[in-house]
Amino acid sequence: MASRRGVKTRVAKHKSKTVAQSVDPRVAKTHALIAEAFIQLVHRRPYYRMRVSDITRKAKVGRATFYAHFESKDALLKDRFGNAARGLLVELKDEPCLVDCTPFFAHVLGGRQIYRSLTAGPGRAQTERILQDVLEARIAELIAAGAARGIAIAPTPGFVPRFVAGSILALIAWALEQAPPPSPKDMQSAYRALVGRALAAGEISR
Repeated sequence: MASRRGVKTRVAKHKSKTVAQSVDPRVAKTHALIAEAFIQLVHRRPYYRMRVSDITRKAKVGRATFYAHFESKDALLKDRFGNAARGLLVELKDEPCLVDCTPFFAHVLGGRQIYRSLTAGPGRAQTERILQDVLEARIAELIAAGAARGIAIAPTPGFVPRFVAGSILALIAWALEQAPPPSPKDMQSAYRALVGRALAAGEISR
């Protein structure tokens, strides 16, 4: 039987771990204010013209507060886009195309002004690199989840995240040029045909 002292020690350790893992509601609220201000601004002006001072003014927080949450405007973009990618790119367990992008495509088409803002102007290359990196990271997560269940990615997984992320971004760019744009289901069908065929046929190499 464990001693009372041992029980207290374990309780204290569990409590400290729980406290450390919890999020201060004030921190979460400030984070949400900054994120909401960013979304509102990116609807109204190109991303490359947006300054941190614009975001802090809109969010009604100080610059020091902003930098306590994010290293830069690009870090804020990475956080917001990453949040969308994690929630809206869904694993397809039994298909070579790996991912159901339909919810993500619907999200982009529903806020296409945001994507146009992100890819406008002289900062386009830098912004697209951020979007590419975020998508690659999400695809890599899904590949790792499949590997943990014993699902091998053919051919080799090394280049697959970059290939899939690039295909998703290319489809989005193409869709936003169409009038009217294709539906999210049509975009997923195109994605499935392109990516699924390539991966299943082993056309991607290291």
